[in-house]
Amino acid sequence: MDNEVGMRCEGESDDFTYLVERAAECLCTAGKLLGDQSCDMRSSALSSSALSVSLAMARRRLARALTEGRVTGTDIEDACRVLVRIEHLEEEFAKVEAIRPVAEVVEVHDAALQLRELPPREIIESAPEAVCTALPFARSLISAVSGTRWQPRRLYLRPELDGSPLDFSDYVDSAELSLVEAPLETELVRRRVPALVAAPADDNRTHKEMVSASRTSAYVAAPVMSGGKVIGLLHADRPGSTDALDPGDRDRLDTFATILAIIYEQAVLKHRLQLQRARIEKSFDATQAMLDRISKADAILSRRAEGPADGADGKPDDHHVVELASVLTFREREILSHLATGATNSQIARALVISEGTVKSHVKAVLKKLHAPTRAAAAALYSGQARRQR
Repeated sequence: MDNEVGMRCEGESDDFTYLVERAAECLCTAGKLLGDQSCDMRSSALSSSALSVSLAMARRRLARALTEGRVTGTDIEDACRVLVRIEHLEEEFAKVEAIRPVAEVVEVHDAALQLRELPPREIIESAPEAVCTALPFARSLISAVSGTRWQPRRLYLRPELDGSPLDFSDYVDSAELSLVEAPLETELVRRRVPALVAAPADDNRTHKEMVSASRTSAYVAAPVMSGGKVIGLLHADRPGSTDALDPGDRDRLDTFATILAIIYEQAVLKHRLQLQRARIEKSFDATQAMLDRISKADAILSRRAEGPADGADGKPDDHHVVELASVLTFREREILSHLATGATNSQIARALVISEGTVKSHVKAVLKKLHAPTRAAAAALYSGQARRQR
């Protein structure tokens, strides 16, 4: 056997396609060494798990042939080389199988995260497209569930299926179904588990009207949960594909539905907090406007009650003393007394054991109520009142 044949199996690569090609060539080489009539290179179309089984079988057959002396002397060296390559390939496929579930979860997670920044309604509307874009599905349907009511909401098809008989959007837009007529979906809602339906037309548990309208030959479905109950269902399939749905497809859709539910709940909570914040801000604005009107009314009443600034006999005006005492709160008068000493906001805060921000708010209120343009003007009013009281 030519050494070049054995060399086809050499070299290592992380590229899965190349790994499959190496496996197919090694299987072909092993078959020739074992005297098989033909070399079937279609092994490259097999899954990694199927190739692993084929490699293990070829390894056992080749090892047995070497042990029993059924390999000719000129082929023994090539047979040993191929046997080693097969063992290396089995290790590579074992790594692929070990890593694949993690990689798939990351892929599904990333697909769902694309919806994170959308509002709640748009998350639901966009979910089927995300399923078909990032996962190996050609159609996806999301439905709302409430009690026994099953309401299809949004159907997405890959562009190549648009307008084809597999596009049943008209049915989805008008359908309002009952879970009573769909025992399988009822089971999904009750048990909160995904399902793989290999032959829906023959399965007595499926909704026959939906199956007929969609022309599906197999599908996977998963519940979407929020607040501890099922609020929707995700369906997906690959119509017209030779790649049959398997439990891995079911689990991928279920993982997506789980992450979708978390993202949806977060979006709903965020939306509610935004509405609550808007209501609180509106309430604060209304309260501030009311306080402003009260302050203006107090100032007007005080000016009306004051009369002349000084009496005819030159005595101090007691009405101004009443104005400061009635317009300012006790805390504001405390703040004003410190302002009159020239204290800074920081010093006042330390003296009264309050935050500097609170001091700033009180100073602003004092200036507004006294119609004083500056801190110095407010301090002057306070000092004048103190002198008159003495």
